[in-house]
Amino acid sequence: MHHGSKVCFQFRDLGFCSYGTNCRYSHTRDTRSRVYHPEGRNKKKTQQPCRHPRRKSQQDLDAISSFFSQYPGFAYNPQRGVAEEFYRMCNFFAWDRDDSERREARQAFKDAMVIQFNSLYGTDISNIENWHKLCIAVNIEPLPTTIAECKQEIEKIHVNLVDLVDTSRQQVELFSSLEGLREYTIKSGKYFPKESAYAGGVLKFLLRQIFS
Repeated sequence: MHHGSKVCFQFRDLGFCSYGTNCRYSHTRDTRSRVYHPEGRNKKKTQQPCRHPRRKSQQDLDAISSFFSQYPGFAYNPQRGVAEEFYRMCNFFAWDRDDSERREARQAFKDAMVIQFNSLYGTDISNIENWHKLCIAVNIEPLPTTIAECKQEIEKIHVNLVDLVDTSRQQVELFSSLEGLREYTIKSGKYFPKESAYAGGVLKFLLRQIFS
């Protein structure tokens, strides 16, 4: 059951929610036109077949799945953590740490994580809905009413960015200190790229907070 009158932006915009029945926000959707989602969920279908804006959005959202699909010999399991699956793939292909194929795959994997972050949380820093999506993901409530307030609240949060794009997780883990987050990142091997040509404004703000 979904509580409250606030709208789940992920469900509204994409037709599904990575938190499923555990989401605390209302799942309202436009039922005028839908197509079948491969995981059994519905998503909106555009009425402009020449442009396909929704198809591009879905492709971006599935950037990580698209990355793993480039290695058909490896059986990617989307129910497991994305970092865990990347390292499992490296072991599957017996790539050494200095192997050129591993380096190329790691760079492509980093790009996929950035693209997926942009799709989940947006890139426009002037759009408060993008900040609200991020606030919801890290359990900030009540939702701040201004962008400045969103930034102030988010600055207090310590969260691993790989976890934020890992839709296999029901909830992201929050840490009480930067040191706790650092220890978790090292232990789990969940390193998000510090810089990327694909990074949008929202992601750049988070990266500045973490690496400044």
